[in-house]
Amino acid sequence: MWKVSQIICIGALAGMSVSDMIFRKVPEGMLVTAGVGALLYQCMFRTADGWLVLAGAGVGGCFLLLSKVTKEGIGYGDSWGILILGIYLGVWNLLGLLLGAFALLLPAGMILFMTGRCKRRTSLPFYPFLTGGYILVLLTGVG
Repeated sequence: MWKVSQIICIGALAGMSVSDMIFRKVPEGMLVTAGVGALLYQCMFRTADGWLVLAGAGVGGCFLLLSKVTKEGIGYGDSWGILILGIYLGVWNLLGLLLGAFALLLPAGMILFMTGRCKRRTSLPFYPFLTGGYILVLLTGVG
């Protein structure tokens, strides 16, 4: 049975996915609300060990650094989302989510590239893949 927090997370990720696909950005207010929610969730329910939560946030921090180094090759909004998911899920579930997201992104990107719908430097919205990765984590029982 899915928990209320998981349904809320799917809803938030779906909303951010729509925003990412239409506007190519995620509103800061959504990210702040999600971040506060993730922190409150961990403070109230402690679903992951504190070190795992810190490590998950650290992975998000690495993505933020990567965003800066690549001049937003990976958008800041995507990186903030990964940091928030790291706080919510902890490092191991976050890594499972990212594995699922990149596993979904690879064939989608290849299909778009091979059909000529995108070029080598075309950017794709990443939140839909984060959402898919999260659903895969839930369906496989990892999360």
